[in-house]
Amino acid sequence: MAKAKKRRAAAPATTLRTVSPQASKISMLVALVAVLAFPTLVRLRLLDLPLERDEGEYAYAGQLMLHGVPPYELVYNMKFPGTYAAYALIEGIFGQTATAIRIGLLLVTTLTSILLYFLGKRMFGTRGGVIAAGAYALLAIAPSSFGLYAHATHFVALFVVAAMLLVTASEPPSLPASEDRAGRPGGSEARRLVAAGALLALAVLMKQPAFVFVIFALIYVALRSKSRVRDLAMVCAGGIAVAVLTVIALAAAGVLPRFLFWTIQYAREYATSVPFDKTVFTRLATNLGPIIKFAPLLWLLAIVGLWFVPRERRFFAIGFLVAGFLAAVPGFYFRGHYFIVMFPALALLAGAAVQESGKQANARLGFAIGAIVITSMIGWPRLMNTTQEEFTRDLYFSNPFIESIEVANYLREHTQPNDRIAVLGSEPQIYFLAKRKSATGYIYAYPLMEEQPFAAQMQAEMVKQIESAKPKYLVYVGVPESWMRWPKSDMTLLTWFNSGTQAGRWQLEGVADMSETQTHYVWGDAAREYRPLSEDVILVYRVR
Repeated sequence: MAKAKKRRAAAPATTLRTVSPQASKISMLVALVAVLAFPTLVRLRLLDLPLERDEGEYAYAGQLMLHGVPPYELVYNMKFPGTYAAYALIEGIFGQTATAIRIGLLLVTTLTSILLYFLGKRMFGTRGGVIAAGAYALLAIAPSSFGLYAHATHFVALFVVAAMLLVTASEPPSLPASEDRAGRPGGSEARRLVAAGALLALAVLMKQPAFVFVIFALIYVALRSKSRVRDLAMVCAGGIAVAVLTVIALAAAGVLPRFLFWTIQYAREYATSVPFDKTVFTRLATNLGPIIKFAPLLWLLAIVGLWFVPRERRFFAIGFLVAGFLAAVPGFYFRGHYFIVMFPALALLAGAAVQESGKQANARLGFAIGAIVITSMIGWPRLMNTTQEEFTRDLYFSNPFIESIEVANYLREHTQPNDRIAVLGSEPQIYFLAKRKSATGYIYAYPLMEEQPFAAQMQAEMVKQIESAKPKYLVYVGVPESWMRWPKSDMTLLTWFNSGTQAGRWQLEGVADMSETQTHYVWGDAAREYRPLSEDVILVYRVR
């Protein structure tokens, strides 16, 4: 009896030690801030990184949109216009600078991490959500994935995660109802699914391969829904509404035919230009290897998560990962930033490894925290100690992204706002930084150099557009990475440029002589007497 009394007396003490909901929320918030701290510091430190060419394309298109010029009028590319609109929004809020783009990217990746917290919390539990948020934030700053640059895949990840949060809202929670209440959205089932479809369509507008996630979401809804036909119809309705509105907007702007050519006809040629052969897996390993090397413990944790995912969550977790991989590999180019769309699924699996490992939960949590800390420590020297110029050259080698700033400054200072300029090469960031319109819609030389059936037609049209627009300045980018010539590339454009140079149609006004460690700039009369020491140069001509 005395022992029983002691046990009953001890019971209230256990109750007193129970963590209150308020304390739980505070500890969650502290943990979430902690895991997001290092990636945020890295992004803040590197806010002024020079724009690279993909960013230059998006930023220039966004700049044009803010001035009433629709996509595909002065920017030709195979991408859907979603990222252009996203950049226009960022520039409209924060300004038309590289720093503004980085601030916008910081908000996008932070929001994606927070949404992943809620998705991970719903699917696996609070600890799983926190680890998922931190894992994604860390993976998304991997230098080899070019995660510090505002690629379209960051926007894809945001909209896909938001859509999955809505698609899975009817799932039974992995938490007690009192703890899960904050993570479950309200509203009617129909509105939720329509919104999910719209978000998935927005992801596709950011980058076409995101359509894989649409297929995954539809399969998931079909397998899990009690009202299969109705729910599938709601998801499709949301997506179709976004697609129809986009087509109407492009048609009203008068650019629908060119949009269809670039995003369907040319895109088909581009996507099939690299054959599936024995080098595919070697190239995949070459490009994916450095990304894994940046955070190997997090990748290991994700693999462990595959084992510990609960049976009822297994289809979603594995299907989401497969969809991410398939969205990253179309065309077999395997560029680093393509794999960003895999990171949300990997992060969720890392969270599952921590939350669902039973008796080893505390050990897994310790391993996850250790993985995040060790990854931060390994990445610290490169991400926190190098200068922005050193970081850019280490990652992009002789690509002229740093030089584009100086060239653009010269062009802006020596032209009027209504003057046109032309860039021969693939450096659209020059147009954005100079705040001058292009004399042609061909902002990339890459499609002109490819061995595809439209190359000759494109080059002839580019020459015609430049001659018709009469630009004040013409910039020739003499860097191989800006052209990517193929063995049988059509040389019409370069022949036209060389003949114009020999005929004295343009006068040399500036030289950017690029070496491995620094660039020497020469302007005016001195430029015409200067003999470059490097094979990599940017030549700035004034058109006579």
